[in-house]
Amino acid sequence: MGDVFLTLLLSALGLLLVSAGVEDARSRNIANWKNAAIALLAPLWWWANGLALWPDMAIQLGVAGFVFGVFVGAFAIGQMGGGDVKLLGALALWLPVQPLVGMLVLMSLIGGALTLVMVGERWVQLRGGPTKLPWRTIAPIAFAVAGLLALAFAGWSRFLALVATAPLFGGIGVIAALAAIGAGLIWTMRAARRGGIVPETPYGVAIAISTLLILREPIFNQFT
Repeated sequence: MGDVFLTLLLSALGLLLVSAGVEDARSRNIANWKNAAIALLAPLWWWANGLALWPDMAIQLGVAGFVFGVFVGAFAIGQMGGGDVKLLGALALWLPVQPLVGMLVLMSLIGGALTLVMVGERWVQLRGGPTKLPWRTIAPIAFAVAGLLALAFAGWSRFLALVATAPLFGGIGVIAALAAIGAGLIWTMRAARRGGIVPETPYGVAIAISTLLILREPIFNQFT
């Protein structure tokens, strides 16, 4: 019965993620009820996985609050939508530190790639054809994507092992990497605005894809 309940919870989360990603791709919006449903299902997920009230559930709440606060800053400077931030906060209730870090790195990679594609597409639309691509605009995203690909190829397993054995140092590394990527994206968006290109990246798509990839593996092994 426990495995059936876990499967049902994961299925519900998967369906909500797919729905949120599709909605964000279509309208650049994620309904509040979807984010609320994901957040409200999290305590059932904790209970089904046998997490203790202290410290396991407390850690989940603290990590989720931290993640939400960090991405509220991204929302404040106009780099991420409110629905995306709420979705990240809700998902942080589900994922322990190591899978959460993996999801955030994957989200940055996928989101950067989406932004790169959308900047190029918007440039072509404005110019009426494939003339010149805005290399000064898309270069920062391209470098960020290339850097993350290099990280994934050269040391992804070591990186995850570091996060598992030394969460503090791993977390600092992730924050530094995401800050560098964020700085590149801010630079890109400013250049895009100056050039009349303002892509609205559907980060809900990147969040949904990255979380579904992470959920392929059991995520609460560290508590068992």
